[in-house]
Amino acid sequence: MMKHSKLLILLLILAVFGGIGLGAQERIVIGGRSSMMLADAVYLFPGAGKRIVAYARGDQGLGNFITAIDPNFKNNVSFDRNAGAEVYASFKPDLVILKSAMMGQLKAPLDALGIRQLYLTLETPEQYYEDIGALGKVLGDERRGAEVVSWFASHEAKIVARTSKLGVNQKPRVLVARISTSGEASWQVPPDSWIQTIMVERAGGQAVWKDANPGSGWATVTLEQIAAWNPDYVFIIDYRENSSKGAEAFRKDGRFASLKAVKSNTVFGFPQDFYSWDQPDTRWILGFTWLAKRIQPELFADISVAQTTRDFFSFMYGLDESAFRSLILPKIQGDLGEQF
Repeated sequence: MMKHSKLLILLLILAVFGGIGLGAQERIVIGGRSSMMLADAVYLFPGAGKRIVAYARGDQGLGNFITAIDPNFKNNVSFDRNAGAEVYASFKPDLVILKSAMMGQLKAPLDALGIRQLYLTLETPEQYYEDIGALGKVLGDERRGAEVVSWFASHEAKIVARTSKLGVNQKPRVLVARISTSGEASWQVPPDSWIQTIMVERAGGQAVWKDANPGSGWATVTLEQIAAWNPDYVFIIDYRENSSKGAEAFRKDGRFASLKAVKSNTVFGFPQDFYSWDQPDTRWILGFTWLAKRIQPELFADISVAQTTRDFFSFMYGLDESAFRSLILPKIQGDLGEQF
């Protein structure tokens, strides 16, 4: 009797925490903001994409990665990312996957409707490892989740093992800035807690904007502030166009002519394919690898961004060399610094 009670308790715990996977016919809806990042995470699990029946519209202007690797994805119903609980209920979902930022808006009404939810944060490497593990549990494929986490963690650890030994004087001053073109071009920096800041520091650089943006989103900085920081490297992000153009515009702006980065020609556009590699999409590990090679070129001379990129799309999404060349390679842009 005691054994049966313990087993029942264990099953209840697994059910509460998502340990019991979804059945093959269950219906998944991906909603809210950053739905593309959530979809990219779900598609790390073979066959899981077929369970998606509806998703929140939105891409960043460079195309939709999922429709490229799964043409059937576009047949799913799309809806507004700000939709209310009633819209989600209309799809009769067995599971709704959302970013954690949507919890305050949707958890209570979805709970009231009896709709199961999974919230993923996906903002830092550590959160990525935790969330992919949680996703593997709820999808009934914990083994794949563990494999994906191991791939990410081992690649990150290989870089951090070297940069963690650097002294402060060995770490160049780095600025990561997003170009904003609403009206006159301006430059924005991310908060300290975001993955862009974390990547710079773990890649062997000093984030010059640290402590300048205590908020929860991108903050515009003045030209005078950038001049005062006088970074050794500048990395430009553009989510809607080729980032190389933004980097070129920065270099040619006479107001930045005296910057160390401009004088040494170390202003680069962050790599992109369908999405920029700087953000907490599955591609963050590619951006991290590229950033480390740019900031500490001698330290990572043995690491190939091109090969890492091929390995990533092969392991994560099952794309062979032919598929990589036809689907991914034509989309890659930014200042890669390597032949692909």
